[in-house]
Amino acid sequence: MLVFTGERLHLRIQFSIESMASCIVCENDSLTPIYNETLLRCPTCSHVTANMEIDAEILKEVYSENYFKGEEYADYLNDKPILQTNFEKRLDSLKKLNTPPELSNVLEIGCAYGFFGEVLNNRISNTSYIGIDVVHEAIEYGQKELKQNLICGDYLTLPAPEKPYTDVFMWDVIEHLPHPELFIQKIAAETASGSRMYITTGDIGAFLPRMQKANWRMIHPPSHLHYFTAQSIRTLLAKYGFKTERITYPPVSRSIKVIFFSLFLLNKKPGRLTRKLYEAIPEKASVSLNTRDIMFVVAQKE
Repeated sequence: MLVFTGERLHLRIQFSIESMASCIVCENDSLTPIYNETLLRCPTCSHVTANMEIDAEILKEVYSENYFKGEEYADYLNDKPILQTNFEKRLDSLKKLNTPPELSNVLEIGCAYGFFGEVLNNRISNTSYIGIDVVHEAIEYGQKELKQNLICGDYLTLPAPEKPYTDVFMWDVIEHLPHPELFIQKIAAETASGSRMYITTGDIGAFLPRMQKANWRMIHPPSHLHYFTAQSIRTLLAKYGFKTERITYPPVSRSIKVIFFSLFLLNKKPGRLTRKLYEAIPEKASVSLNTRDIMFVVAQKE
């Protein structure tokens, strides 16, 4: 039994080898428990998934407003300038593709408060952007404060667009999805040949997670449910008609306050001194880091 605690999150999740019948990547039905049965690894393709039963009620508890305010992020709203710096750099890097992206009919899955949409609309005046997320408070903020075209809901139930999407973004999202293969399948049905998908997620096959094993910072179900390697994400995307153009490991600007929060406060019981040190860190203090375990995947519809 594993217990996750937070101000609003008090979940008891029973580990169960039967909770994942087969690998979402290669469909192998013999998965191996690892890290005290916290995760299941596919011996065929090395994809890793959380070893737990997840239902809609659990996910509703996980993805409340507090997800962005202390349970997963220290304070997502205060990190807006740093987050948007990362979005700017990612968009700049797309200019290096052999064929620059069209960015005319854009979908962002897991848009949170709409920070990326604001960057995109400020840079490209004639783009059509829509963002979707399950956190009502975040969507409401983005609609009212940033004037972004955002929808609160599940992408799997979103009606198909009138015109195919030219570009689909999932920034640090795919690892949260109970069934990412269904999302990729739906995206494939709603994009035309030449359209692109952009994904950032952890690479459990990278050096740091292989060294840290169960202590890797990205392992914290039920928030993170899937753990890809570069090869397993290529295989999954190819399964639905997307050819991976490139996988890079760019540096990421991080709030020093967020780094401290992740290392010493998240899912821990910090003492008074630790909390005082955290509170003393300036909100805008940041650093560019590259642990080479976060991959940026660009894939094109064939």
